[in-house]
Amino acid sequence: MYNDYQNGPEYKVIGKSVEDCKAQLFTKYGNNYQPVNIGTYIKEGFLGFGRKEYVEMKYIIRTPGANIPKSHPEEFEKNKSEILNKLGVSVDSSKQLASLDKKIDQKLDEKFDELSNLISTGLSNISVSSDTKHANVLRIEEMLEENEFSKEYIRNISEKIRAEFSLEEIEDFDKVEKQVVDWIGESIDIAQKKAHRQPHVIVLVGPTGVGKTTTIAKLAAQQVIGARKEGIEDPVIRLISADVTRVAAEEQLRRYGEALKIQVDKAENADDIKTIFRQCKDSTDVILIDTSGYSPNDSEHIGRLKKNLSVDGLRPDVYLAFSASTKSRDLRNIIQNYEPFAFSSVIITKCDETQQYGNIISVLAEKHKSISFVTYGQSPAKDISRPKVVDFLIRLNGFKIDRVHIEDKFGE
Repeated sequence: MYNDYQNGPEYKVIGKSVEDCKAQLFTKYGNNYQPVNIGTYIKEGFLGFGRKEYVEMKYIIRTPGANIPKSHPEEFEKNKSEILNKLGVSVDSSKQLASLDKKIDQKLDEKFDELSNLISTGLSNISVSSDTKHANVLRIEEMLEENEFSKEYIRNISEKIRAEFSLEEIEDFDKVEKQVVDWIGESIDIAQKKAHRQPHVIVLVGPTGVGKTTTIAKLAAQQVIGARKEGIEDPVIRLISADVTRVAAEEQLRRYGEALKIQVDKAENADDIKTIFRQCKDSTDVILIDTSGYSPNDSEHIGRLKKNLSVDGLRPDVYLAFSASTKSRDLRNIIQNYEPFAFSSVIITKCDETQQYGNIISVLAEKHKSISFVTYGQSPAKDISRPKVVDFLIRLNGFKIDRVHIEDKFGE
């Protein structure tokens, strides 16, 4: 349509939105310009925080030979003497004037380049309001908030959308939504099964009231049921109650032991654990140790518990247990304070008491922790299973889930 200027030089303008770029160009050229490319401009903040996105529009001037306007001719002639005086140059001859015109053009070009650089490098000081985000990005953010994902997790998803989707692609909400579900699934780390040396020692730690004792019984029952399904001999299992804070803990574990025909021992300190371990290590397949529950902030007792479990040769697999309804901030605190145990993975308990898993997914992804088991209900002989990514995704509230797609991508 504009063959007479298509080969002209390209310029660029940066703004908050396409409309902002067009408004800047209209102010300078009216309608005498033509956009040739529209992209995004990302400005990183300090240490990755405060990252901002802008629109970069490349354009050419429609009128052949036209360039970026430096000044109106009348105004230029009127003020030429003043400009030349500032430059400190005499204008006695036409030859000098021609030379000075060239210098003036050069000076103006330099000023324009300086202005362009300031625009490019100074964008981090521009405050961009949330209404510059695309409507589909805002919609995804609201959906993630409803599912109780953390602010940091939501921010990362939002930035990933704007970085990986073009302005045209982001208009397709179904496509964006499907990709976000995939990203959530990819952020869920399921612990891999691994072989263990006999005896396999499992220690469960975590705050009080999360169901550690019941979970220990469920793990024991799972070992027995699993062996019977495979048609092999029942494993020899030993339960140790190392919970010294809850009076009913030992009694509860003994009831489970009687139902499963498993021996239960009481250990009040490191010497007790050492003695029991030495007695049974050569004749036992699995040793399961229940521990006292402490507040995540009770570093003194948590440290003492860690010392009690420091038995030569024990080499335990330590799992951190916590309730599925634990808030993001509390879960971060729990993980941080139980880190001294170097727990290999986590067990999410009481999954029947909540429908929202965004808080759990967010923090575990942030802390790079895997999930080994999930539990439901109170039955010691069942209600424990290996986690599945698909099970978390189908519980996302408000998201349209392509079940066939996620089964193909994340199914076992």
